[in-house]
Amino acid sequence: MRSRAGSHRTDLGTSRRPQARALRVVSLFGTANLSWRARQHVAELVPPPTPSPPRPGLNYMPLEMHTSPQVPSTTQIAATVPLGLDDYGDPVTYAEERRRLFSPARGPLYVGHDALLPTGRAHVRADGDDRVLLTRTACGELRAFANVCSHALRPIVTDDTVLTGSCVTCPFHHWSFQLDGELIGGRSMSFTEDERARLGLRPFPTTSWRGAHFSGDAAIGPSFRDDLDRVEDAFAAHGVADWLDFSDWVVVAEEDEAYRGDWKTFLEVYGDCYHVPPYHAGLASFADCASLEWVFGEAMHLQFVHLSRQAGRRSAAYAAWVEGLGDYHAARGERGSELAVVWSAFYPNVMLEFYNGLRVISVVIPTGPESYVNRVHYLVPRDMEELVPGLVQVILDAYGETAVQDRVLNESRYDGVVVARELDLGIEPYHPNLTGPAPELGTLHFHRWWRAEMGRRHPAARAGRPVSLSEFRPRNT
Repeated sequence: MRSRAGSHRTDLGTSRRPQARALRVVSLFGTANLSWRARQHVAELVPPPTPSPPRPGLNYMPLEMHTSPQVPSTTQIAATVPLGLDDYGDPVTYAEERRRLFSPARGPLYVGHDALLPTGRAHVRADGDDRVLLTRTACGELRAFANVCSHALRPIVTDDTVLTGSCVTCPFHHWSFQLDGELIGGRSMSFTEDERARLGLRPFPTTSWRGAHFSGDAAIGPSFRDDLDRVEDAFAAHGVADWLDFSDWVVVAEEDEAYRGDWKTFLEVYGDCYHVPPYHAGLASFADCASLEWVFGEAMHLQFVHLSRQAGRRSAAYAAWVEGLGDYHAARGERGSELAVVWSAFYPNVMLEFYNGLRVISVVIPTGPESYVNRVHYLVPRDMEELVPGLVQVILDAYGETAVQDRVLNESRYDGVVVARELDLGIEPYHPNLTGPAPELGTLHFHRWWRAEMGRRHPAARAGRPVSLSEFRPRNT
């Protein structure tokens, strides 16, 4: 359901067929055999814990956990009118999104995670935003700056190489800066104290949470902190507070995958569980979407989904994942969680995916009105390969099976929007399913956030006519 097929730093493609995946593997297991083929399902699977029965109606954590007036109720989310056809693939809208939504000064914008960053004095480009430079000072503090040298406005770092040392040096004229952004000097030039202060790197405010780092004024505001508190409370309520801790997890593979279409369709698909049962046979037999529970904040949402009683049996790869999980937890002498996954989205650009046995940091990087890149980092427990040899690859293969399907799902959504616009079909571009556990409520929540941040309302609201749920609520069929 979630991210993504592809290869590291691929060029934008035009093929609409599923692409073979070519991950950049980061092997941390010495001579361990990391074959790219899942084990065949030949034995009776270790049965997973029986999931809790699905809750009737809309499933969501109690909104009373926090009282922030910015957090919408499920009723308010359900009343959101989906985005219009003209909101997609438009150069003017895209430029406004870059200024309003993807501004590292305004935020909150994800810029990196400790799992990907050096621990000592160093600097590197932000994860997913070439315009931002991250530094780590001697005391361990992470700082964010504009990746622009104050001498002639050239980017200082032009790739993702981690550069260690006590200063940041522009390669073009050797102007250098302290890791706190202060100008040290320039080759064959001298500066007054006022000039040093004026010519330092331009900083962005940052906040750090559970190893993730966000930039922008909004990132240090109370609304974002309230969102993070709601995440903490929700994980604790499900008995998986420890899932938020990445300290014993290691990166095993990374990839960048280029997509056709508007970046917003990626977030729409991420907030949609409706497509999983009919479209992702393997994933649907691993994660029971009938058990879906929602948690919403102002600029984030969570989806808690329990393990399916099918134990992945509709896919050899997912069945091997479930079997391997049983072996892994048994080797550790522990009982595994009943949850299959928690999908979390922090708008506009990062999804932290907490699978039973896998963590995924998935970043959306818009590159144009009709193109974007999904950068993905895969993490597993440090002891997994030692305790259950081959399980790491099994899990990556299962995830990749869904990823190939997801590429078609994402790009076909945009293809349909383009056709509907070209043919002037006169239909709303999204009719969400809000029955049962409301599997597409996350998509509407994202639309609601987008409209608020972009200062846009539905045409009916601008005309003063009340918007009725019947205009877009699907029929029960």
